[in-house]
Amino acid sequence: MVKLIYIIIYFFLYSLVSSNEKIEINADQFTYDKENTRIYATGNVEIIDEEFKLYADKVFLNNESKVLSARDNATIFNSDGTILKAEKIVADQSLKNAVIENSYLFIPGEEFEKEKQFLKIGAKRVERRNRVWEKMDYGVFTACKPCYNEQTKKYDAPLVQLKAEKIIHDKKNLNVKYYDAYLDIKGQSVFYLPYFTVASPLVKRKAGVLAPSFRQTHFFGFETDIPYYYPLSDYQDVTVIPKFSQKKNPALFIEHRKNFFNGEIKNEFSGTIENQKVNQVKKDKQRGHIKSIGSFDISKNSYVDYQIHRTTDRNYLNTYKYGYKDVLESNIKIESLRQNNFYSFQSYLFQDMRKEFNQRQTPKILPRLILDFNSDYNLNNLNYNTKIEFANIKRTDGNETKKLFFVQSLFFPTILPDGTFLKLTTDLNAGIYNIEKYDNPENGRFEFNEYKTNYFPQISLEINKPFFRKKKNYVDIITPMANFVKGNKSAFSRKIPDESNINNFEFDFIDLFSMNRLAGNDRMDNLSRVDYGFSFIKKRFKDDKEMTIIEIGQSYQFEKHKYLDSNSGINDKFSDIVGKFQIVPHESIKIDSFFSLDKEEFSLKTAYTNVLLHQKNSYLSLSNIHSPPVVNISGENEIEGENQFSISYSQDIAKYWTLTGSTVFDKKNKIKLHNFGAKIKYEDECLGFSLNWNRQYTHNPEDPTSNSFTFLFSLKEIMENNL
Repeated sequence: MVKLIYIIIYFFLYSLVSSNEKIEINADQFTYDKENTRIYATGNVEIIDEEFKLYADKVFLNNESKVLSARDNATIFNSDGTILKAEKIVADQSLKNAVIENSYLFIPGEEFEKEKQFLKIGAKRVERRNRVWEKMDYGVFTACKPCYNEQTKKYDAPLVQLKAEKIIHDKKNLNVKYYDAYLDIKGQSVFYLPYFTVASPLVKRKAGVLAPSFRQTHFFGFETDIPYYYPLSDYQDVTVIPKFSQKKNPALFIEHRKNFFNGEIKNEFSGTIENQKVNQVKKDKQRGHIKSIGSFDISKNSYVDYQIHRTTDRNYLNTYKYGYKDVLESNIKIESLRQNNFYSFQSYLFQDMRKEFNQRQTPKILPRLILDFNSDYNLNNLNYNTKIEFANIKRTDGNETKKLFFVQSLFFPTILPDGTFLKLTTDLNAGIYNIEKYDNPENGRFEFNEYKTNYFPQISLEINKPFFRKKKNYVDIITPMANFVKGNKSAFSRKIPDESNINNFEFDFIDLFSMNRLAGNDRMDNLSRVDYGFSFIKKRFKDDKEMTIIEIGQSYQFEKHKYLDSNSGINDKFSDIVGKFQIVPHESIKIDSFFSLDKEEFSLKTAYTNVLLHQKNSYLSLSNIHSPPVVNISGENEIEGENQFSISYSQDIAKYWTLTGSTVFDKKNKIKLHNFGAKIKYEDECLGFSLNWNRQYTHNPEDPTSNSFTFLFSLKEIMENNL
């Protein structure tokens, strides 16, 4: 509705004569009075100004009273693209007052199906006073395209239109009042309001109730959320969303947002008092959450970010649909980037929601300091990178670590005359640690409080040589690659706790040519090895677009890893074969994947694959995550494997009608559904609606399944929803 009122403002701001008196007038005939104070122009009259062009059969100008009158086929083309047609226009040249009769205003709208659309406003009479008060008599608005009926030889009534006997816009009090308003469908009035008011389009935000949502779940029964929006100022607002349900007490969600000159914050609060049965006795339980995110610029190169995210219990966010995550993170970061150097001060708190995880073993990082110094990257020169990290890691139960780690890297890149690229890199790694309450697997002793050091160098030599082959429309680039890494056994030091959790390591192509393939710097890759592989890229000449990318490689380690998981991919001398590819055989087909193959059987081990198929009337998206279980040294599964599929299909079933279906399931051992749903949508240039159904299996003991039915209705430029 607000958009409609904004359109009405166009009617006055751009459809009348400019106050600039220096205008050009052309006509077939001019008639002047004796004092030349009044001018009559007739026949193909043109009035041209910087802001508009007016065409009419008759125009009257009174220079003494500053009144302009145009009639008979009066048309104004404005510089903003709007077009006004009227039977008669009378206005003063200051634009403060005007009367327009039998007018039609055409305003450029958004494209629909690659065709430019026009919004249309008609009124019997428009009156304007002192620029702050405007009235439309018998106003009509529609965004629909007019349809000509060949049988009646007339234009049919628009599919959707809004009309009112009187509309008053008060720009002083910033409101718009409607009297006797109707919503028409195919010329038939289906909804009537004798009176209502909305905010003026000069008001950017207005307090009021937003569109509600409805759900049906096992835990709540029938439930509804009814949001209420309230702007506190031009720079902050609040949205209050009470949740009412059939089976549970009401819950309240509050979202607060505020913009500052140098940053912004967003806060969320929710809570409820829930009646739960404990040993057949009802017991009140307070549940809720808090989330606050902020970002502020300290200077041109420095900023501070923070996040607070906590909840009362493991299942609350999942059950109440308030944005569940496995791990809630609270942090503060003060960071600065100056030329090539990076400085960071960080602190972290975590709340782990996973059932199998012991909350008392959750780490707290208070604080973490990172200094990263870099030279300019220059060929045929010695470049450097210096990293310093200090971290204090604490726990309620388990080991605690304070560490200061230093890495000095020197590298020399060069390109030989034949195009061969070489880069020699040396790393010097050193660390000092204070470790408390650590069960040392290296010597079998429990160390209550120890100081330890670690020092080791590493070296690598990287080489690649691209080969080009030009074709008529494409260029092929084949690049063999190799990398030699001289490791150091002190890099994988078990006398230091593993805070980077190498048991979650997955070997892929991104890790292949890295000097350290493990995460973090607590336990680094300690074996000498040779990495080798190749890349193939096919590019199109006309837009330099990559149509095909294939990269495959493998490592040979001179020894076996002793402590990595048996299926880590790099535990044997020969690693798994890893690669990635992207294939675009046609503009409507795209396939990409990261994958690893078993080195002995060449069977698929891990794959992250996406397939996109798009035709004129249909769209198919298919994603697959295929990964084996993580097996520890004892042969036990620490993390279960998965073979998860995500499928989405959309089909245009008729003009303006679309049917969409989607599902996520895991095909490991047996099909295990995560969710599935469907949506049917109708949308033309002025009207749209959709019905969406989704069933989700949360595996949450409080709310194992939930059904969501959503109906949305949209009137273009009047009352819009994201369908």
